[in-house]
Amino acid sequence: MTAEDSLAPPRSLYIHLPFCRRRCAYCDFAIAVSGPDLQDRYLDALLAELRLVTRTSPAAEPLQTVHLGGGTPSLLGPERLERLIEAVAAGFSLAEGCEFTLEANPEEVTPAVTREWACLGITRASLGIQSLSDPTLRWLGRGHDAELGLSALGWLRESGIRQVSCDLIFAIPGQSTAAFLDGLDRVLRFQPDHLSCYELTLEPGTTTRRLVDSGRYPQVAEAVALEQLRSARARLLAAGLIRYEVSNYSRPGCESRHNLNYWRGGTYLALGAGSHGFLGGPAASALGLPAGQGVGVRYWHYRDAATYVRVLGQGSSGIRDSEQLDDSQLRLERLALGLRLTEGVEVAEAQLLAASQRLAAHGWLEVEGQRVRATPAGMEILDRLTLELIAA
Repeated sequence: MTAEDSLAPPRSLYIHLPFCRRRCAYCDFAIAVSGPDLQDRYLDALLAELRLVTRTSPAAEPLQTVHLGGGTPSLLGPERLERLIEAVAAGFSLAEGCEFTLEANPEEVTPAVTREWACLGITRASLGIQSLSDPTLRWLGRGHDAELGLSALGWLRESGIRQVSCDLIFAIPGQSTAAFLDGLDRVLRFQPDHLSCYELTLEPGTTTRRLVDSGRYPQVAEAVALEQLRSARARLLAAGLIRYEVSNYSRPGCESRHNLNYWRGGTYLALGAGSHGFLGGPAASALGLPAGQGVGVRYWHYRDAATYVRVLGQGSSGIRDSEQLDDSQLRLERLALGLRLTEGVEVAEAQLLAASQRLAAHGWLEVEGQRVRATPAGMEILDRLTLELIAA
C-alpha cells in the first residue's frame, strides 16, 4: 500500500460495543458491565452518531469491511444487532463480499443464535475461547468452561457463517505448555479458518498484573513463552494455516481483511465509546476534525459508555479529541505496523535500508529490494527490531 492509498477515503468501519457480563481478570479495554437499560440507550446514541457521520459522507467508496468489536458484541442479542446492522446498511454502501465480523464469547453462542447471525449478514465470527483449561479459564475470569468453548466453536462451524476465527492465549501463569498445546490441538480439530494466538500481556491495573506482582503467581519465564510460541506455530503450519501476522494465522484467503487494513496503514472510520479511527485530511475535515493537507488524523471517542451516551444526547459526535500525523510520523507508524506482517513493508529511506541490512546479517530480517520483512526469529524480538529501525 502506497502513502497515497493509505490516506484514501476509508473503506473500513469499526463499531465498539462495550458491554460485558463481567470484566475478565486481564482486561483493560473500554467496557461496561451493565444491564439492558444502558445497552438500549447506548444503541440509540450509537445510531445517532452513525447518522451524523453518514451525513458528512466520509466513506466515498463502498465499505470493504465492518467489524463489531468490544466488549462482547454478541451480548446485545439478535434484535439489537439487527437494528444496528440495518442502520449500517442504510447509511453506507457495502461492497459485494463485504467482510462483516462479529466478536463473540461462548456464553452467548447457541445453535439458534448463530443461524440468526448468519441471516443478519454476519460473514465472519471471532470467538474468544482463550483457553481450554478450566483452571486457567477461572484464573482469567472467563465466564465459560472448556466444554462450552468447544460447543460454541462447533455451532459456529455449522451455522452458515462463512468464516470462523478463534482466540487463544499462551504464556499464562499456571498453564503448562502441555495444557496450552492440548487446547490448541482440540481447537484445530474443528478446522477454524483463522486463529489468533496471543501472548498474555499483564496490563497495569488488571487483576492478573496484581496477582503476579504480589508473588501469588510467578510470571511465565521467557524460555517457556518462546517454547509455547514455537510449538504453536509448528502445529498451526502443519494444520494448513499460514502465519500472516506476528500473532495471526489463517487458511489461504481467510485473513482478517479488516485487521490487514490496520496493519497496512489504511484509513478507517470508528463509532462508539472508546473507539479510535484514522482518516486522511479531507475525510477528517468532513467530520469537523482539524486537518491539514497530506496528513493523517487519528481520533478517539469518550471511553466511558455512559459519558458517550450523554454527549450524543447533547448533539455532539462523541469524539473526544484527535491528533494530526505528518508524513514523517506516518512513515514510522507504517514501518512499525508493517513489520508485524509476514509480507513486510516497503522502505525507501537509505538509512533504514542500511540498518535493515545489518539486522538481516543476524538472521532477523530479510531485505528484497526495498521490501523488508521479519524472519521467524525476528518475529520473536519484533519490538527490539522496530525500535532499532526507528532509531535509524
